[in-house]
Amino acid sequence: MKRLMTTTIMLLMGPLGMTAVLGSEAATQASVTHGRRGNGSAMATAQYEGTVGLARTRTETGRVTLARGLAVGLDEDGLSVSLSHGVASRRGPAYAGTFNLAINTNGQVSGSYGGSLSRGGSSRSATAGGSVQATRRGGSARAFATGQTRGGGTVKASTQSYQRRVQVARKVLRKVKVIRRRR
Repeated sequence: MKRLMTTTIMLLMGPLGMTAVLGSEAATQASVTHGRRGNGSAMATAQYEGTVGLARTRTETGRVTLARGLAVGLDEDGLSVSLSHGVASRRGPAYAGTFNLAINTNGQVSGSYGGSLSRGGSSRSATAGGSVQATRRGGSARAFATGQTRGGGTVKASTQSYQRRVQVARKVLRKVKVIRRRR
């Protein structure tokens, strides 16, 4: 019975693992926090899974706190770009934003964007991030934005995502060849 259960679970989980490998995904996140004292804190992440790509992060703390994450990739399924950034100062607001775009070889364009603005209070934080995925069947895009204040204040956050079919993207991306390097 135990062997049958293990085999059944593996057969059901196998296709789920394969779907993650058959596409490319770019994801980023940026978070900033600042109060009236200290230097604040910054955090950024960037990740790309696919054939050819790059992922970069940068953070700075001081009077102005900055965070930035960038992930860009290209493979046989299309182009994936994700960018998230954040900025906060001691007395000013905290802002974080994200932009994500995937152009698939089948002509579908998927994108998402969003932002969070935290004002007032003794400390403010803002976080935004998102991801895009390009697969042979199409793409998907996700974004999130959130914020927090302490000691009063307001937070405004919003996100949008969309999918469109563009024929020009199909013609351009079919001419691009991905060269795999041997290591």
